[in-house]
Amino acid sequence: MSTVAKALGLLDLFSDTQPRLGLSDVQRLTGRDKATVHRHLSALEQMGFLEQDPISRAYRLGPAVTRLAAMRARTVPEVEMVRAVVDAVSRAAGELVHLSRVRGFDLVDIYHAEHHDHPVRVSFDAYGLPPLLATSSGKAYLAFSAPDIRERALADPRTRLASAPAPDADVLAAEMDEIAARGYACNRDQLRAGVSSVAIPVFQAQGAVFATCSIAYPTSRGGAEVEARLAHLLVQHGTDITHAMGGHVPPAVQTIWTQTYERTAP
Repeated sequence: MSTVAKALGLLDLFSDTQPRLGLSDVQRLTGRDKATVHRHLSALEQMGFLEQDPISRAYRLGPAVTRLAAMRARTVPEVEMVRAVVDAVSRAAGELVHLSRVRGFDLVDIYHAEHHDHPVRVSFDAYGLPPLLATSSGKAYLAFSAPDIRERALADPRTRLASAPAPDADVLAAEMDEIAARGYACNRDQLRAGVSSVAIPVFQAQGAVFATCSIAYPTSRGGAEVEARLAHLLVQHGTDITHAMGGHVPPAVQTIWTQTYERTAP
């Protein structure tokens, strides 16, 4: 690994749980000698990637990180941020993969990919996405949202199909808890007969869910084994998808995804 890569790699040590690190902390986490760590930290501070508290001498992320993140957000379209990873998931799954942002209680298409040659496939309409409670995407979003968002969604008739009755609050809460515990949501013939899907949440930089990524497939493709295989793919790439959009996966969710990945391994 080059000297530049080693220095920049120190930035990954900072997180919500450890936003400030001293020289000894970085030395302990990296296992490098004190002189080398100090040289790398000093270089990062000089370039504005880190700044040092004059009293505690601890380091934290500097203004250059904020400036570059803002520039990326202004100059790189969301589609370009996620195209490569969504395409990769679609090729591995052999199914339709859809990334959507939640605005209000509406799902808005960001990017979708369909890299397969199956004669039987799920049709996709980017301009007619169904309501939250009718989709695995919507359920994945609500399961990882704050309780007040869930309550508002439950009370808003726009979150369900026009023909569907108002959901029972206790039943919905239990379903959301199950989704949060396993790290992904699933639908089987609930939105439309013959269509199933699995979905995971996508997180902002502050760790709040704001988007989702789903894989939709014909139910005839298979049952629990197919669902497990596709869930395995989603949680495998979940961190990459969130990072591509400039976000951060909360540690608790990362732990759940790791457990799910191991449990659903083929």
